[in-house]
Amino acid sequence: MTACSFNIINFTIYLGFILQSSHGFEVIQPQSRTVNPDESASVTCEHNADVQTVEDVGLYAIPLTDISARQLLCRKGKKDCKNITMLEENPKKWLFVILNIGPQEMNKKYVCEFTVKINDLDKTKRGTPTILLPGRKEVPCVPHPTPPASHQLRWIMIGLLALIFLYSCVITSFYISLRCCTREPENCTYVEMRKAPQPRNQPMDIYG
Repeated sequence: MTACSFNIINFTIYLGFILQSSHGFEVIQPQSRTVNPDESASVTCEHNADVQTVEDVGLYAIPLTDISARQLLCRKGKKDCKNITMLEENPKKWLFVILNIGPQEMNKKYVCEFTVKINDLDKTKRGTPTILLPGRKEVPCVPHPTPPASHQLRWIMIGLLALIFLYSCVITSFYISLRCCTREPENCTYVEMRKAPQPRNQPMDIYG
């Protein structure tokens, strides 16, 4: 084999590699998505083909137990997508929002599929399936009591002090009244009691 023939073979292989790279493209989608509290989740589907339009784009569901049972959920131009909302962000990126996610939807994987036209040929590629992860449940928010304002706190303190003062006055008045009652016997006037008069006709003492 001459050097010229070897160079021709290398050039052919290199040219074939370039043509194959230019004709190929990839589909990009997230590895996992977390379900929102409203039982929804979004899956973004992107491609890196050098085209400005896509022939078709769709989202498929694949059961975890049977990867061969692929189910079309929604695609470009389909109007009756059940529990699926499809939005086009730009020619290379589409958004699929899955609604009303339950246990059955959690046991599936979701794969994006693009069909684009390259050199008058339709090329179809799928991405790596996305799995859904359970999200956190919303905890009801218990409102914390609002602390009283400064002027309210001041009036509360004034009220408490007034109540304590009134209570002290009542206790003091009760104590003074009690002391007065206990001292009344000491202040009473002493009146000397006279002896009863002797009877005039007192019998004589025969032994006197």
